[in-house]
Amino acid sequence: MPIFTFRERTVIPIAAEAKPRPRAAFGMMRIKFVCGALAPWSSGLRASASMSCLSVSEERRLLRGVLEEALKGTHRKRVALEQQLERHQEPQTLVGLADEDKASKARSKAAKALEQLPVRLAEADAANERLTEMLGCLRTRDAPLSMLRREMEEFGLAARLQSFDVEAMARSQWGRPDGFDGLVIESQRGVPILIARRSFKDALLRRICRGSDLWFQVREGSGSRVLLRTSMLPNLARSPRECMEMAADCAAFFSDWRCSIEDVGVMFTDSRHVAKRGTRVGQLRDSKRLGFLRARPKRVAELARDAQEEQGWM
Repeated sequence: MPIFTFRERTVIPIAAEAKPRPRAAFGMMRIKFVCGALAPWSSGLRASASMSCLSVSEERRLLRGVLEEALKGTHRKRVALEQQLERHQEPQTLVGLADEDKASKARSKAAKALEQLPVRLAEADAANERLTEMLGCLRTRDAPLSMLRREMEEFGLAARLQSFDVEAMARSQWGRPDGFDGLVIESQRGVPILIARRSFKDALLRRICRGSDLWFQVREGSGSRVLLRTSMLPNLARSPRECMEMAADCAAFFSDWRCSIEDVGVMFTDSRHVAKRGTRVGQLRDSKRLGFLRARPKRVAELARDAQEEQGWM
């Protein structure tokens, strides 16, 4: 079919020498144009796409894990900077530098580092404060997850959000034995506290417990069995009192007495007095208990909920 062009109101037919561009080519041009037009919003689209693949609880676990890891890294960085500052503030002995020019360069380098260290410490403090604010916002019930993710990406955590493995983090917890799917909480003295899922028997905990470990369970009603793994710290010959109280509080919280406003009776014993075989392996008996503690589940409520969210129990 001839193509017509208009020139001084005269219609002149001309032959179409060039072949028409294939439809697919026009489609590719359109796609390139659209992608180029959306380039400024590409990061926001990636964040939305990442969140759409995760549930709300999984997204919270991911953000919490990345933030806590970043906080630990910031703390380690600050400790290293403080050590450098102390080292540079000490009198410098330039023994072995016979050349005055080299000694002068060394003193200049040390003075320059001494000037930069306070600035780097202030930057570390500011980063720590910002990360703490974001983590506190995440702990609220109605936290704006998409906004928090964007703030974390702007803070420089975009690559870590893409590569962070939540399940690997949970499996690598201090004190978690292989195959244990319960909660792991660290006490004030660094002793791991293992909280098993409610079951009739606990063969795994019975197998991994050692001489100085203690078992906790509510005296009445149903609840999870709790193992205080004092044996993980060789410098502790016996379980500290504060760790025992914390383990007892955990046993009360993960029981039928979770909402109790009164003290809850929790018994404890060692591995020698726990059922070793049969259908009742890992169970505690009141007649075999070594002692009795008054627990308060509210004292560990926030800590337990954070651990549940972080380790995927919620």
